[in-house]
Amino acid sequence: MLPGSGFNNLTAVALTTVATLASAAGAPLPSHSAFFLSRSENRNQVHYALSLDEACRPVGTRPVQVYWRMLERGPSEVEELLGVEQPVYGLEDSQPVEATAEGWRVRVSLKAFPSRPIDITTARVDGKCQVQAWTKLGNSVSQLEHVFVKTSWPFSVDFVRLDGVGPDGQPVHELIRK
Repeated sequence: MLPGSGFNNLTAVALTTVATLASAAGAPLPSHSAFFLSRSENRNQVHYALSLDEACRPVGTRPVQVYWRMLERGPSEVEELLGVEQPVYGLEDSQPVEATAEGWRVRVSLKAFPSRPIDITTARVDGKCQVQAWTKLGNSVSQLEHVFVKTSWPFSVDFVRLDGVGPDGQPVHELIRK
């Protein structure tokens, strides 16, 4: 079970939904999304993406970037997270990178759920970089694909649902209630 403080942080971010988000600026965003988060409020998504070089190796000391895909405005609209959104959607500072037999692994933790680490792996498959996120879902480590947050008016969280694929290849879901 995730710590209760994550729900407090998720509730706090609901206040930011009425604010106008700043436009993304600077370097281009990574194109290798490992998983994403969506909310019941709209179609916008928070993506967790890995910056890779040509050899599928993570780039930099913080290779996982977090950004909004503003689908309500268009399929290619992206924005950076606001500072007020960092406690909920942002990542802990540490992003250790290590080589594996298949490629590379970066361990991250969402600030809202620091007790549930996520390993983002990368490997070259059929000449392309394959990026996947892995975490404990239910009783086993599974591929994490999506985090859904069901919010209620006026600024509360009903539940968080983690969606992925289990070791047997079947869909797996974990529902976390307040």
